[in-house]
Amino acid sequence: MDVSTEAQTGFIESGYWVSGYLFWGVILILLALLLAGAWYLLRYRRAMNAQNLLVQELREGADSFRYLVETAHEGIAVVQNTRLVYLNPRMCEMSGYDEAELKALPSFMPLIHPSARDEMMANYQRRVAGEEAPKRYESLFLRKDGSSYPIEISGVAIVWGGQPATLNMLTDISDRKAAEERILYLAHHDSLTGLVNRSVLNERIRQTIGLAQRSKDPFAVLFIDLNAFKQVNDTYGHEVGDVLLQQVSQRIKLQLRGTDTLARIGGDEFVVLLAQTKGSQGVKQTMARIEAAMAEPFQIQHHNLHCHVSQGAALYPEDGASVQALLSKADENMYADKCSYYESNNSNPPT
Repeated sequence: MDVSTEAQTGFIESGYWVSGYLFWGVILILLALLLAGAWYLLRYRRAMNAQNLLVQELREGADSFRYLVETAHEGIAVVQNTRLVYLNPRMCEMSGYDEAELKALPSFMPLIHPSARDEMMANYQRRVAGEEAPKRYESLFLRKDGSSYPIEISGVAIVWGGQPATLNMLTDISDRKAAEERILYLAHHDSLTGLVNRSVLNERIRQTIGLAQRSKDPFAVLFIDLNAFKQVNDTYGHEVGDVLLQQVSQRIKLQLRGTDTLARIGGDEFVVLLAQTKGSQGVKQTMARIEAAMAEPFQIQHHNLHCHVSQGAALYPEDGASVQALLSKADENMYADKCSYYESNNSNPPT
């Protein structure tokens, strides 16, 4: 007797009779349910593992993003209803306020220089309204102590807490602006003496000619050259020679008016634009003051140096009506004065 027959006999003896097909059908269903439960449990565990992994990745991503924001070199601020609702530590460093003080401000206006407030508010309102606004531009901000500093700002419209807001990134460009100003300064000034250079001088002479043509007021150009300057460099060194040029330029400047222009156009050559001079007599008076200013020795590195200058002048319009004509005539007269100086000292002028 096989197993299925024995099982049937047992059920019959117990007062029950079960079909073999039904019995094995129930067994198969139970096995199917067991397998399905095991498969579901496996899928559930995999799903939970994936979810935990996703949560972990999101948490790590959020931590990384928070780290990047909090250590960013740029100031980051979220503005909502004109108030700062979020800001990073760099924003505090730039402004001089702490986080609580910034969030307590009635609006962002105290952070903006008065000259830039209208533009800043207009850009903010356009951005919140979804209108076209500059994505990146320069502005001027104020620190807590009242000092101003240039910034470059970029902003986008976002939703913060279900309400419209703007996300702004601000970069302090003080160093960049200082470098740009330095480059611009060096393009127009002599790096050693701080005087304007040849290009600025020529432009100012050109402008003065234009004014003189209308007003008929005379003016003069004065060419100045140091005598025996090469000997100073050869004897004491270029460092002493540089200091001498600086001190000479300062002494000349003290003899001029605020409307005059003193320029260094080369080695030991200086040019003065005497605006609104009183003819040749006024020019001679200025030249005499400059010569007298050179009489006192220059004290440089424990050396007492004597410096004599040769000078030559050109008057507008009798000596020339153009920049080049005036400079050439003044240079010519200066060289004549230099020759006279060397003849009086029984020496030959440098060629």
